[in-house]
Amino acid sequence: MKPTKVRNHQIYRASNQTINKQICAPLSKDLRKKYSRRSARIVTDDSIKIIRGEYKGLTGKVTKISVGTSSIALEGNKKEKSKGEKVDVFIHSSNVIITSLNTSDKWRIKILEKKPKSKIKSMKEEPKKKDEVKSVSKKKDGVKSVSKKKDGVKSVSKKKDGVKSVSKKKDGVKSVSKKKDGVKSVSKKKNNGKNGVKK
Repeated sequence: MKPTKVRNHQIYRASNQTINKQICAPLSKDLRKKYSRRSARIVTDDSIKIIRGEYKGLTGKVTKISVGTSSIALEGNKKEKSKGEKVDVFIHSSNVIITSLNTSDKWRIKILEKKPKSKIKSMKEEPKKKDEVKSVSKKKDGVKSVSKKKDGVKSVSKKKDGVKSVSKKKDGVKSVSKKKDGVKSVSKKKNNGKNGVKK
């Protein structure tokens, strides 16, 4: 895009939407928590604090708004001319924070209290996560069971007491068991047509 076109979009032939965005200012921490948004359009009678520049630290109500330069005039913040006249000092909206909002307009409050799309998505995802956590917590902490079935059967189980048992079954049968006392017993059985024969 040509720089002349960009300039026209932002300044000379800017739509009301882009102009409004330029006259926006960030909200204070309290207002951010209340309305769950970072910035808002500045309106007359909003109270404001200047963050940077020559007049840093000044607070007051907005009396005038210049749409062309996207700047604001504060109450009591005036400059003397050489002839003795007092003129409003305009401060750019980017150097300012909104400390309290003018709540006389109902439509403005409705828009501010509207929940952003990102918050609505997170609210929908929260119950899904809770269901997953519940299903995991239902399983016992120390118990694990795995079973595979093919030609032979294998089963492994762990319990809290420290007892472990492994058994494989094919043509021959093998069983191993460990206990806390350190006692280990191994027994093999083969079926060669005779039942009850040990090796």
